[in-house]
Amino acid sequence: MLLDIIDLDKLRRAILYLLVIGIALWLQTGVFSRIALLGVKPMFVPAVVVAIGLWEDGVWGGVLGLVAGIGCDLALAGSTVLFLILLAAVGFFSGVLAEFFINRRFLAFLLLSVAALLLTAFCQAFPLWAFHGAAPGALASVALLQAAWSLPFAVPAYFSARAVSGRAKIEG
Repeated sequence: MLLDIIDLDKLRRAILYLLVIGIALWLQTGVFSRIALLGVKPMFVPAVVVAIGLWEDGVWGGVLGLVAGIGCDLALAGSTVLFLILLAAVGFFSGVLAEFFINRRFLAFLLLSVAALLLTAFCQAFPLWAFHGAAPGALASVALLQAAWSLPFAVPAYFSARAVSGRAKIEG
């Protein structure tokens, strides 16, 4: 009786997306937090959230972005609710854009990911500039380097979310 009211396909996809988010958080905080390129560490969870929003919709992107944001805020020292709000918004707007304005092709995903990675880097750098007087030029170069260093990790996120969504055969 209970199984009649549960959509097992949605439940399966939700569990798999949570697994993808968990693996991305583990890789970002456990593995790649020890590998710095010119002193900058990658931050690729926003690209994972973009991929989920792109292949699902704004609601799924927002909710799973919220989950990823909670994970980032818990795992990264010094952040309070930054990622909770930011990743929920990134997931929601990625889903809305994919639903109404852009296609789900790889190039569109890369452009959305670059925008999300730059927005994330800006939001991380803003308090340093506004409250601690850090030099804007130095912060901008670090933000650009962080986005560039994070972008290669977006590629597996796209294909993982595409496989979980089940639209790989539909979208070609």
